[in-house]
Amino acid sequence: MTAQSAQQPVSSSHQARQPSCEKCRTNQHLMVDTIDAHSELSMGLVRVGYNCRNCGSFRAHAATVADVAEVLNTAKPSAGLLQFGKHFLHCGLPMHTGPGKLTRLSATTGRIVDPELEVYLNTRVLHCDGCGFQMEIPD
Repeated sequence: MTAQSAQQPVSSSHQARQPSCEKCRTNQHLMVDTIDAHSELSMGLVRVGYNCRNCGSFRAHAATVADVAEVLNTAKPSAGLLQFGKHFLHCGLPMHTGPGKLTRLSATTGRIVDPELEVYLNTRVLHCDGCGFQMEIPD
């Protein structure tokens, strides 16, 4: 795959572009962070978000499933996190949901806060069986 020119305009949100770093002008250092459904899913398009390991830049746009798969298949293995819709991958493995919890968020103002003003957040814990990494996300 060749690098794409940074000046190439995108005429609509339905036009796909190959993932590539505009600064480095290559796709050799890309790490895909997110893959989400695109409004034109029937055309084989997804919305992809990725960053460049070389310069640190980030981009997100429509791309074909084939172009995203090519980047994923040629990228160096990474212990990073990949969000694929509502699913998360770490170490290339699907993360499993563990028991969540209800967390109470409140400001520490030194005053007694009315319990009706407290905020509660339901979360779930995701675990990576490959390395033991875990993270808590809103449910």
